[in-house]
Amino acid sequence: MHSLRLEPRRDWDLTIPVPNAFLPTNAIVLLKQHAGNPARCAVKEGDEVREGMVLGVPDGDFSAYVHSPIPGKVRSITTVRLPGGGECEAVEILLHGSFDRLGKRPERYIWKGMRRLDILQAIKAKGVVETTGRGFPLDRLLGGSEPGCDIVIPALDPEPYIRTETAIFASRTAQVLEAARIVQTLTEAGRIRVLIEATRQQGQEEIEALAAPSESSAIELTRIALSQAYTIGLASGHEGSKKKGSPIRLAPSLLVAIYDAVIEARAFVERYVTVAGGAIRRPSVLKARIGTPIGDLIEECGGFLEAPERLVLGGPLTGLPARDLDMPVTKTLGGILALTPPETRRAKVRPCIRCGLCREHCPVGIDPEAIMRDLLGGRPGAAHAKGLDSCVSCGICSYVCPSRLELSQTFAAHSGAPR
Repeated sequence: MHSLRLEPRRDWDLTIPVPNAFLPTNAIVLLKQHAGNPARCAVKEGDEVREGMVLGVPDGDFSAYVHSPIPGKVRSITTVRLPGGGECEAVEILLHGSFDRLGKRPERYIWKGMRRLDILQAIKAKGVVETTGRGFPLDRLLGGSEPGCDIVIPALDPEPYIRTETAIFASRTAQVLEAARIVQTLTEAGRIRVLIEATRQQGQEEIEALAAPSESSAIELTRIALSQAYTIGLASGHEGSKKKGSPIRLAPSLLVAIYDAVIEARAFVERYVTVAGGAIRRPSVLKARIGTPIGDLIEECGGFLEAPERLVLGGPLTGLPARDLDMPVTKTLGGILALTPPETRRAKVRPCIRCGLCREHCPVGIDPEAIMRDLLGGRPGAAHAKGLDSCVSCGICSYVCPSRLELSQTFAAHSGAPR
């Protein structure tokens, strides 16, 4: 596997702690923000809803609860096109009324006195799903984890532009590590390893203090030089524990959701999002309510310097094109990029020249070229046999392809829940 070198493109000041975005006056809450089937709608048009109220209930093994991010009234039950293809129902909520939690001192629960099943149930009931993968429900992933595995916290962002995980760890270090302790106890995991960028300075003393040995076990701190060579293993993979003996990978964005669910009994209704790209006036990381239209966040960052050629939901490698500015923030959205023509390097799609670059750079060792031929030839069974389900949606094959084939996007459209 070859190393991939990328320009960080993060020459803007990061505000710590991360500021709150304005509340959406009209939230559009998708009922599919996770792997598996969309949640079944539990409300109807005209219903009054409260902050954190259940809007959708799981429908199948890999579905998850969806909650209201704001108090208000259900304006409509509509259908929204998804960035990766397909459609799903969405609940449109008009903001009004008082908040149950916002601006109030939260109650905190002592998790060490909770039973394992109670912790898993709290994670499930509050709709916690992996935040940097496809959105698999975390209770399912942790429920089958193997004792003794390490917990790895990548408190960094391998993709250019994005600074979400770095900002979360700097803003909520203690909560991130407390949530890691919860998972460590829940899964009987071994060490906790924190990965940070080698050049990072902000909050360094606090991080090192919290990374010192504690009464239970040591937290190891490892510095990664991402400014020169982006490690493919960090840009790929999903959270949780799926393979025997593999580390449990927990991004800070997921750990704060675990903390909020277990310790504060708070539903997963907020997401930290990077808003950046050459067309953005003031790039920032904001803490936004799920359901907030991306246009609202862009406006809060000063709007556009120029008309972007491409709007991307996520990072430049793993992201998907945004259809319009009304697309809402979801549980798995960590970035909004407004890219200019020099950044997109758009080129005409050409036939595959069988150069093998996609195969050489694939972090999991599959053959994207062969899988693509099977999918385009109507042979999905053969594609799965060649390792389609092992694809981690890192986007590297599409990035290195000289023919500009949308390999990663095609694989994502044909991938399902793990089998």
